[in-house]
Amino acid sequence: MATSMRRVSLIVAGLFAIAALASPSFAQERKSLIKEIQQRGELRVGYATADPHSFKDSATGQWKGIAIDIMEEWAKELGVKHLAVDTSWETMIAGLQAGKYDVAAAINHRPGRALVVTFSTPYMFDKGTFAVNRAKVNARSFEELDKKGVKVAVMMGTAEDKSLTRVGKNLEILRLPDQNEMRIAVQSGRAQAIFDDISGNAKFAKENKTVRLIIPDVPLLLEGVAYAIRQGYTYDDLQALNIMVDDFINTGKLKASQAKFGVLDAQQFTK
Repeated sequence: MATSMRRVSLIVAGLFAIAALASPSFAQERKSLIKEIQQRGELRVGYATADPHSFKDSATGQWKGIAIDIMEEWAKELGVKHLAVDTSWETMIAGLQAGKYDVAAAINHRPGRALVVTFSTPYMFDKGTFAVNRAKVNARSFEELDKKGVKVAVMMGTAEDKSLTRVGKNLEILRLPDQNEMRIAVQSGRAQAIFDDISGNAKFAKENKTVRLIIPDVPLLLEGVAYAIRQGYTYDDLQALNIMVDDFINTGKLKASQAKFGVLDAQQFTK
């Protein structure tokens, strides 16, 4: 009799354990990024300079770009204020992990990064290209550019930095803190070229007739540009962000934003 009662007690305890896992009333509430954002009333987004994705307006000091347009749309959907937080590419992921912002913007999908953050679906793709100073170098391919005495500027800590470090055998890499300093370096002759996202380089070439683009036949860098959040949140949070990105693309808002911020056909600047 005692053995039977003990068996019944174990079965009942097991059923309660299963119910605790299945029922929200028993289970501990899962961590929700969206709930945190809505309770705070702010969507905090970390931005670093990467024209046309994110850059500061020289007249107003306000962040502008394609990545900002998407996050402003998401803030409206969440019913909160969009708050831009200044950061750098070198400290972007560390700042996200430290909770300085909820979302890291315009960040490239990379395997190493995916081990420490959770990525959204990409809204664009980053193809690495070179913008060369016509007066300083006659190269028309990466192989011709990868020579001793050639300095190529990159933004430190970026996907471009890591990619060029991996493939550059002879050229010298000049690591600079932001996109503006890279462009000044090429214009002044401090560097003969910069390695950057194809959209940003096309815009730079349009504004500077002394600049020509080199688009490698075999891409040195081809990665999705997306958003990142801290790990440990529910899949519902990521799904909501992914659907926001998909909606921005599918309703033509991305195309309009690209036109607004000067995304161009880069091939015209290779001559």
